[in-house]
Amino acid sequence: MAEKSEDKGSKKRGFWHSIAGGVFLIGLAIVFYVGFWPWIFALIGLTIIIEGVGEYYSKRRNQGK
Repeated sequence: MAEKSEDKGSKKRGFWHSIAGGVFLIGLAIVFYVGFWPWIFALIGLTIIIEGVGEYYSKRRNQGK
C-alpha cells in the first residue's frame, strides 16, 4: 500500500519537474532572443519557484491534507 502512495507522489513530482523543464527551455529561447545577461536570473528564479510549488503540493498530497 505504501508503495502505491509513493508511486502517486512520484508521478505528481514528475509532472511538476516536466512543467519546470518546459518553462525553462521555452524561457531559455526567449532569453536568447531578448538578451541574455539580466534575464537569465529571472528565468532561473521562475524555475526555482515552479519547482518549489511542485514540491509543496506533492508533499501536501502525501500527508493527506
